[in-house]
Amino acid sequence: MRRIQLSAIFLLLFAFGTGLASAQKSYKEIKYPKLHEIKIPKVEEVRLKNGMRLFLLEDHELPLVHASARIRVGSVYDPPDKVGLASITGTVMRSGGTKKLSGDQIDDILESLAASVETSIGLDVGSAYMSSLKEDFDRTFAIFADILMEPAFPQDKLDLAKIEQRSMIARRNDDPNQIAFREFRKLIYGPHSVYARHPEYETIDRITREDLIAFHKKYFHPNNVILAIWGDFNKKDIVRKVEGVFQDWKPAKIEFPKLPEVRPEYRKSVNLVRKADASQSNILMGHLGGTMDDPDYFALVVMNRILGEGFTSRLFRNVRSRQGLAYSVFGGYSANFSYPGLFYVGCQTKTQSTVKAIRAIEAEVKRITEEEVTDEELKLAKESYLNSFVFNFDSRRKIIGRILNYAYYGYPLDFLQKVKKNVEKVTKADVLRAARSHLHPDGMKILVVGNDKGFDEPLSVLGPVNEIDITIPVPKAEKPKASKEAMQRGEELLKKVVSACGDPAAIAAIQSVEMKAKLVVSTPQGDMQMNASMLLVYPDRLLNSLKTPMGEIKQVLSGQQAWMVGPQGTMDLPESQRAEMRKSLYRSYISLIHLAALGQLQAQDLGKKERDGRSYTVLLVSHPETGDLQLGIDPESFLPAWVSYQGVGRQGPVQVETRYSDYQSISGIKVPMKVVSFAGGKKESETNIESVRFNVPVDSSLFEKAK
Repeated sequence: MRRIQLSAIFLLLFAFGTGLASAQKSYKEIKYPKLHEIKIPKVEEVRLKNGMRLFLLEDHELPLVHASARIRVGSVYDPPDKVGLASITGTVMRSGGTKKLSGDQIDDILESLAASVETSIGLDVGSAYMSSLKEDFDRTFAIFADILMEPAFPQDKLDLAKIEQRSMIARRNDDPNQIAFREFRKLIYGPHSVYARHPEYETIDRITREDLIAFHKKYFHPNNVILAIWGDFNKKDIVRKVEGVFQDWKPAKIEFPKLPEVRPEYRKSVNLVRKADASQSNILMGHLGGTMDDPDYFALVVMNRILGEGFTSRLFRNVRSRQGLAYSVFGGYSANFSYPGLFYVGCQTKTQSTVKAIRAIEAEVKRITEEEVTDEELKLAKESYLNSFVFNFDSRRKIIGRILNYAYYGYPLDFLQKVKKNVEKVTKADVLRAARSHLHPDGMKILVVGNDKGFDEPLSVLGPVNEIDITIPVPKAEKPKASKEAMQRGEELLKKVVSACGDPAAIAAIQSVEMKAKLVVSTPQGDMQMNASMLLVYPDRLLNSLKTPMGEIKQVLSGQQAWMVGPQGTMDLPESQRAEMRKSLYRSYISLIHLAALGQLQAQDLGKKERDGRSYTVLLVSHPETGDLQLGIDPESFLPAWVSYQGVGRQGPVQVETRYSDYQSISGIKVPMKVVSFAGGKKESETNIESVRFNVPVDSSLFEKAK
């Protein structure tokens, strides 16, 4: 009976559902109660005798103690020829340990205590952090302080940090989004500005241990440090401990290099980073932003919410949802503490809607400078900011971190509370005034990272296009001066090499090569043996296949595209790997003699060179696709014995050497059946070739990426 009654009730609700719904109030009519006042814990400040500022916040909820420091230092003070010095200093301070304890010893101690100590140096601030149980504070804080005062900077840890930096440089063009923001900063601040520059291989290579010591000595003094400690402690005890640990650290006068003034420029330009392998366009547009002490900052906070922040913003609703022009769309007027931020708007869109998306975003920026926002937009923007305001105080670390930043940059310690009060007062007129004053729709820099061949319209319809070269500069070895005689001898010797390898006409006629081999790769865990195959099709197709214990892995180069196929599926290769794969196609033994037979290699005689007790004739050979490489020739057979060149690996530039031996004649062409490769003087792999076929039929589908 009860089941029947419930069913009847549900049917009744279903039958009259429309009427009930119509009687309900709209969400717009719902009245929300006023937000409760946020209780902010009191942070006390103490000045130490050595000039250090100390902030303290007692919190006895958990038996933990944390410390965080801000040091007035940054990569803005890097010498122009040693960009990366500050970042490496911040890394090696911690990894290298101190004069008392090595970095590895510190790792072991902290692990046993379940504690942590970290250091880093960013653009315009240095940071240090520690965390430990209350009972282990003294020991952990002593290590923390020792790292700040007396880091050891051992050479081996510096070398590791430089390898890490080179690795990041080698991969920096792999992510289109990272490319866009990096190059956009250079467009706004200037390519050599301290606010936009980045390390290069040469600047990293110039950094020495003495540079780290001098950099630390210049900037790390107690009167240049703001320290905060929070957690389970007693104020009097902690002040005494801090003074005791730092009692021998003496203040010093620091002369900071003068930083350049950032001047706004509102001149439109259209810029392209061409990426032929890009499947979508990354777009950024904008100009210089401002600082947080601007009187209009509070109105700009609200404007940002309306224009480009979140799912309710105009950019999201109009460009993404209504017009369907973007996967993601974003924007905002950013303000920094000490130097102007950026105003930027942008999106990721399919290649075929690039120009249309740019115009749609431009229209939204222009619209917010021409008319007042609606009452609903203003209300929603202010409420979303105010309703999320409480999350600024949901952890003691956030509270302390913010106070440290305000103290560091010279802002009132209650700056955030002032922002809240002023945001509450912002009107529609304030938003319009701020937008008109700070946004310049007709003076925005436009940057697109993508494949311009697929754009819906040429970028030139927006204005003259400046193409940005993002090639990573690789330090070049000094090229021997070429005399006319050395070039003539080089050409003659190269002809002898081709003749020694087979019939020049047959070598020149090579269209494709198929090779199968046993490959032994040297790894830190030992040698790994695999079956390998290669299919090379001139001029620009290459298929490498490896059968590994994890399954078959293929790397495919097809013109300007490159991808990998493995057990996890298909993925595009990053730009750096695609470039190196293309170079490897032309640097292979077969390709070198093929290019030489076609007369497409330049050669210079470098004379004789002793190696492993033997004398070799050495040629410097050059080609647009290979760059410069040295070719060692056996003086008796005139067959290539080795080739050496500067390549780029995952850790940056490295000297690569490939040695050839065990020649056999295949279809009238002599082929080395054993190939051993070295990188940086260390053996990387050994290839024992089992079969070679020339001018094989090619299945074109092998070079088509599966969709």
